[in-house]
Amino acid sequence: MKKTPIIILHGWSKTMSGGRFHEIKGILESKGYSTYTPDLPGFGSNPLKKEELFFDDYVAFVEHYIADVLKKSKAKKVILIGQSFGGRIAIRVTATYPGMIQQLVLTGASGIPRPLPSLKKKVVFILTKILKPIFLIPPFSIFYQVFRKLIYYSIGEMDYYKAGNLTQTFKNVYKVSIAEDLYKITVPTTLIWGEKDTFTPLADGKYMQEHISNSKLVVVPNAGHRLPYENPQEFAQALLPFLE
Repeated sequence: MKKTPIIILHGWSKTMSGGRFHEIKGILESKGYSTYTPDLPGFGSNPLKKEELFFDDYVAFVEHYIADVLKKSKAKKVILIGQSFGGRIAIRVTATYPGMIQQLVLTGASGIPRPLPSLKKKVVFILTKILKPIFLIPPFSIFYQVFRKLIYYSIGEMDYYKAGNLTQTFKNVYKVSIAEDLYKITVPTTLIWGEKDTFTPLADGKYMQEHISNSKLVVVPNAGHRLPYENPQEFAQALLPFLE
């Protein structure tokens, strides 16, 4: 019997692309699953078609991509796996087009609003205002990128730091919450979360599991945010029982 095709959506980083998932793709294909790892617009070999994109643009891209896979494979539905930003998209796609999705898998998915503590935000803002002019003057200017990186790291916004030419697109998509979409998901859903994920903490995975009906949370000990491509064997061990 032909198995349901799998589509994996990657996360956000200047160097991110579908190719980062080649190992887990190989594992899944060895089990008989046709597996697709597209480059989202603005990543890998898929350039931006316009100056900036919005969250709905990514949702539309994935919906069209799924339709193409279904047409080529002559399948009725796909299994959708979303990591980090890809998980945010997968949630909205599944909530909007449930007829296309057989199963949903989320790992380190983003999209839960988590405002910064006001005091921390104020302190970082004040420090930036005071120190930035200093780092724009030679010879201190050579340390500006290090300073900038530390600022974004301190407030948990490394994805913004890594946005590059996608900075405006990042602002557009990351202000979108998928909290309300969770209630609309009806397909079987598994959340595979790294215990030590510091980008989208385990608390987010627990929140999603509590608000998605017919869902299960699997916690991988000592794993982080990049679990699917840094520890593909561990990810596969958690994933395959759900698929099979």
